[in-house]
Formats: sequence, C-alpha cells, structure tokens
Amino acid sequence: MLTARKNRLLNRLIYHALIASGLRLSFHCVWLRQVTPAPVSDPRPVVLFGNHSAWWDAHLAMALNERCWHKDGYVMVEHTQLSRYQFFRACGAFSVDRTNPRSAMRSITYATELLCGAPHRLLLIFPQGEILANDVRPLRFQNGTAHIARRVAQRTGACLLYPMALRYEFIGEQKPDAFISIGPPIRVLADDLPAANVLNACLEAALTETLDALRNDVVAYRFADFQPLMWGLGSINRWWDALRGKTQIKRVGWE
Repeated sequence: MLTARKNRLLNRLIYHALIASGLRLSFHCVWLRQVTPAPVSDPRPVVLFGNHSAWWDAHLAMALNERCWHKDGYVMVEHTQLSRYQFFRACGAFSVDRTNPRSAMRSITYATELLCGAPHRLLLIFPQGEILANDVRPLRFQNGTAHIARRVAQRTGACLLYPMALRYEFIGEQKPDAFISIGPPIRVLADDLPAANVLNACLEAALTETLDALRNDVVAYRFADFQPLMWGLGSINRWWDALRGKTQIKRVGWE
C-alpha cells in the first residue's frame, strides 16, 4: 500500500492551486447544510463517510474540512488511482487495494493507527468502494468503515462517524451547483460496541436517509437550510449584466 506523507505546506498549496480553484471554475456555488455543529473543538477521532458518485467528491470533502472543520484530514483512495496521482499523499491520501484481502487489512490497520495517533484527526472514506450513480439503492457498503470505527473506539474510547451526502444539480445557472449535507453523527463507544455487520447496516441506513433527504429538498427547491461554502466565478449572463450595470436576475429556487 501507499502511505500518506502529510505535508502542511504542500497540503495548502495543493488545496488552493487545484482543489479550491477547480471548484470555483466548475460550479456556480458549493452549498453546505449541517444538522449539528461542526466538531471543530472535539478532539475525538472522526470518520466522514459519503456516497461516491463523481470525481469531485473528495474535493468537496477537503473544502469542507479546510473551511469549516479544520481537522487533520486523511483519505483512503483506491490504489490504482493514488499510484497515478501520488502528490495527493501530501494531503493525507493513502491507498487501499480491495482486490487483495491482505493489503486491504493493512490499509484498515493503517487507518486505525492514523486516527489513534493524535487528536483532531479525520478520515474520509467512501464505503461503496466505487463510483456509482447518485440514486442507486441500496448503497451496499463494504465492511472496512465499520472495522475501522470499532478498532478506533476500542483504543480511544469513542469514534464519531458523520454521514456526508453529496449531490450535483443544474439549477438555472450556466454551471451546476454542488450540495453537501452532513447528517447527525453516529457515536461508536468502547463500552457499547456493536458488531461490525450491525454497525455497517446502521451506517448504510444513516447515509441513505441523508442522501434521500438531500435529493428531496434539492428537487423541491427547499434551500433555506443551506449556506454557501464557496462561490464560483459566475455565469456569463451574470458577468454581462454586471458589466452593463443591470440588476441581476433572481437565482432559480433561492429567492
């Protein structure tokens, strides 16, 4: 497996040069909804688990962490992908080869060591293990996330797992909007440790509920609970209206 080589300076450089700039160029806006406060001051290990429907998913999670959560973040990436783009190791990426059970177990052990190694650490993981269409159901998680959470809780006393639903929609603008919805955390405690299969089912149910709520709210234009995490550079019509001093047209669904 390829281990992380976290470097604070390179992490910031890659984030600003590639991640943040790419999001601004590609999206009208990145919107965020959190039903509970961000775990900024909580030193306990955090696992952020989400659906994987697009190339942008990890970029959105990194923007969330850099702008709101401010955790020492790491991410589990497929070995074939990280082998191509190894500079992401400086941002905390490490690999997993799910086709090799022994290698996969090494990655689970490594993820556990990372989360237990220092306070305020966060692991981003996509338990589906592959990119699938946003509305595919059931989600069918692999078991790695549950095993990591159980091991971390046994060693540190607790592990917090936050479901992260991601969705991309065109809503009246030249560019799509990206949506992040964070559900309430699942607390795995050492003195009340669920079996791995039970925890896995609980995680699937939590992310499914968060995803379905996000889909229903977006298609119904219910945006009151969302706040802008990052604005894009704007649509051509908005630039042209601004240049001519015209009043901006209303944003579809928002006003």
